[in-house]
Amino acid sequence: MNSIGRLVILVRDYEEAIEFYRDKLGFEVFVDSEAPPLRFVHVRLPKQKDMGIWLLQASSEVQEQNIGKQTAGQPCAVIYTDNFNSEYKRLIANGVNFTKPHITEASAEFAHFEDLYGNEFVLVELKEELVD
Repeated sequence: MNSIGRLVILVRDYEEAIEFYRDKLGFEVFVDSEAPPLRFVHVRLPKQKDMGIWLLQASSEVQEQNIGKQTAGQPCAVIYTDNFNSEYKRLIANGVNFTKPHITEASAEFAHFEDLYGNEFVLVELKEELVD
């Protein structure tokens, strides 16, 4: 294996999901194509070209019931930043809901937020480089 390409997140509606991830979080849409009956929508952070999120519209009752619950209350992803305070303020200004208080530790600064469906993410600025 070489890399992870996409994290899959179930969505209720493509347009509302694109609007949230693009306009509130700052992702870019880099794939939006249709091959009926499917639509492929992939978003990514502009500086990270090799990893993204595949927004997948739920197509069954079971999938619809699991929108926002795919990780059973645990974070589905960690998003790193070089400037926590700037990103934190930008996301709050964009109406992103932070679900846990902003925490500063010796090695990191972080806070939990959710997308429009309740999927939890963690915004993190590492204070030191991680050692392999």
